[in-house]
Amino acid sequence: MAEWIVQDRKTGKVVHVYPADDATDFEQFPFSRYNHIPHKPEDAPAPQREITGVSYLRRFSQEERIAIRDAAKTSSVLDDYLKLLDATIAQGGVINLDDPDTVAAVNLLEQSGLLAPGRAAEVLA
Repeated sequence: MAEWIVQDRKTGKVVHVYPADDATDFEQFPFSRYNHIPHKPEDAPAPQREITGVSYLRRFSQEERIAIRDAAKTSSVLDDYLKLLDATIAQGGVINLDDPDTVAAVNLLEQSGLLAPGRAAEVLA
């Protein structure tokens, strides 16, 4: 059984979704005014894994956060990442755990010895 998305042809807005083997010409959603588009779950983009900045920081232990801030004093790359992170948090933004910059930064922390082996995967889980 497929899932069908009903889209208003004038506005492009999705107005209804229904399960059926074939598209159904409903009285309230006639084929003449609405597109009935087959939808497969694999067509949908994977949801982004986003958390608040504070929730992200809390994934690190206090000792790890202190060590990271201390290391940023001598690493321009780490200092830059923390400044972007601080700005994101200050503006109420979220952290995307799948963002390539986030993944690279957390892996860098582990490779630098600021996180124990395996902690990067835990932080990004």
